[in-house]
Amino acid sequence: MNSVIFNPLEEFEGKYKNLHFEKTDAFFNELVKHSGVNIEENRATVKEYNEYRENLKKLKKKLTLFKVLRVLMCITVILIPLVILKTTPKIKALKSEIELADNKAEELLSLANRQMAPLNALFTDRDATALIEATIPNLDFESCFSAKQEEDMKINYDFYEFGGEEASTVDVLAGHYNENPFLFENKLVHTMGTETYHGYKTITWTETYRDSNGRLQTRRRSQTLHATVVKPKPFYSTQVVLNYCAQGGPELCFTRDATHLERKSEKEIERYVKKGEKRLKRKTDKAIGNNSDFTSMSNTDFEVLFDALDRTNEVQFRTLFTPLAQTNMVDLILSKTSFGDDFNFIKMKRTNQIVTNHSQGRPLILTAGNYYSYSFDVISANFIGKNVGFFKDVYFDFAPVWAIPIYQERPVHSLKPIPDYARIYSAKECEALANAAPMEYLVHPDTKTNAILKARYVDTRERVEETVITAYSYDIEGRVDYVSVYGGDGRFHSVAVPWDEYIPLEAQNSFYIAEEGIVKNKNAIAVRNGLNIYSAN
Repeated sequence: MNSVIFNPLEEFEGKYKNLHFEKTDAFFNELVKHSGVNIEENRATVKEYNEYRENLKKLKKKLTLFKVLRVLMCITVILIPLVILKTTPKIKALKSEIELADNKAEELLSLANRQMAPLNALFTDRDATALIEATIPNLDFESCFSAKQEEDMKINYDFYEFGGEEASTVDVLAGHYNENPFLFENKLVHTMGTETYHGYKTITWTETYRDSNGRLQTRRRSQTLHATVVKPKPFYSTQVVLNYCAQGGPELCFTRDATHLERKSEKEIERYVKKGEKRLKRKTDKAIGNNSDFTSMSNTDFEVLFDALDRTNEVQFRTLFTPLAQTNMVDLILSKTSFGDDFNFIKMKRTNQIVTNHSQGRPLILTAGNYYSYSFDVISANFIGKNVGFFKDVYFDFAPVWAIPIYQERPVHSLKPIPDYARIYSAKECEALANAAPMEYLVHPDTKTNAILKARYVDTRERVEETVITAYSYDIEGRVDYVSVYGGDGRFHSVAVPWDEYIPLEAQNSFYIAEEGIVKNKNAIAVRNGLNIYSAN
C-alpha cells in the first residue's frame, strides 16, 4: 500500500503541512505566470487607490465638521447671514473635492480589477481539492455524489440515512481514500422542541390599613402579574459530518464524544485518567457479574481518553485498535498543535461518522470566488491562506480514521455488485442542488420558517434526470392564551400570553437536473458543481 499514514499527527507536522504549502504556492505561481498579470503595476494602482480612499475619509470627516460648525454658529451667533456666507463656499469646495476624489478612486478600482481579471478568471472550484489530491495521492474527490457511490455505500458498507426525514442535505463532497468511499455532508437538521412564552398584566387596587395612630387609611397598590405558556416550536441546526466507509470491524458499533482534553494541564489529565480507571474497573466487574464480554484493555490511558465503552464486539474492537492505533488516537486527543480532542466518533458497523467541532459551519469546498480581489497581494493571501486552512480542516477530519491502520487498507473486491441503475445522481446530491435554489421555487407560499427538502427520483432520459422535491416547512400564526393568575388583591386575573403556532406545510415540485450545457433553452434556477437544476413547471 502506498503512502500509508502511520501517525496522522506526526506526519502532518513533519511532512504534509509543508508539502501542501509548497504545492499550493507552486500552483499559484504557475497561475500567475499563465495569467500574465503585471504585479508591480497592480501594486502601484492599489496603493494609489488606497491613498485616495484614505483621503476621502479625511475629506468627508472635514465636511461633517464644517456642517456641524455652521449649525452651531447659526445657533449662537446673531449674524447668521454672515456665517452662512463664510462657511457655505468652503462646504461646496469640499463637496467638489470629495466628488473628484471619489471618481478618481472608482477609476483606479476599475483599473485594478481589469489588471487582475486574467488571474481571477483562472481559478476554479476544483483547485482546493486538486491540491489536496496532489498532497495525499490516496485521496480522490469526485465531481458529484453519484447514485452508484451512494448504492455502494448502502449495499457494501451499511451506510444509513443520518437524520432521515428530519434532515436535508445542504452540501456534499464525495470521494475515495485508497478505494474506501467517503462522504462529507452538510445537513440542515429539524427537531421539535418547546418555547416558553411570557405574558404580563399590571393590576391596581385600593388597600385599607391603620396608620401609627390607629386611624383607618387607604392607599393604592399595584402589581405586575406574570404568566407563561409552553408551546411546540421547530428548531433548525446544521451539522458537517464525514462518513468514512471501511470493511474493518463489520459488526462493531460504538460511540465516543469530544471532551477537549487538550485544554487541560498534565495534572488535570492525570486526575481524569485515574478517575476513569475506577470507572473502567466497575464496568469490568459488572461485566464479569453479567457474563458479558466487556474487558478493559491494558492501555488504560487509551480506554479512558477514547472512552468507547459502549462497544458491541470486543474482538473486532481489539482488531481495529492495535497498539499503534491506540497510540495514534491518544496523540490526537491530547495534541495542542492540531485541534485536539474536538471529534465525535460514531461507528455503525462499516460506516464511521466523524463530527469535528472545527468543521462545523465551514463550506465543504472552496469556490473560485473565495480568492477574487482587485489586489494581487489580497488574491495571493486568499489563495494561500484559505487553502492551507482548508487542508488542515479536511486532514484532521480524516485523522481519527487514519489513526486506525486497518482503515487505510483497500477493500476486498468480493463485495456485492452494484445494480446498473439508470439513475445518475444520488438523492443527497439532488437535495444539495435544490437547497442552492431560491426557496420560492420549492416551498409552500405561506412558509415562514426554514424548509427540509427531500428528493425522490422519477426518471432519467438522455442524461436529464427528473426528481420530485418535497419541502416541509411551517406557517406561523399568532395566538393568545389566557392564564389565570392569583394577584395580591386576593383575586384571580386573566393574563394574556401571546404565542406562535407553527402550522406544518408541505409542497411538492418537479425539477430536472443535468450537467451544464445538456439542457438547451432552459433557465437554471441554481448551478452547483457543474450541475443545473430547472423547474419542470
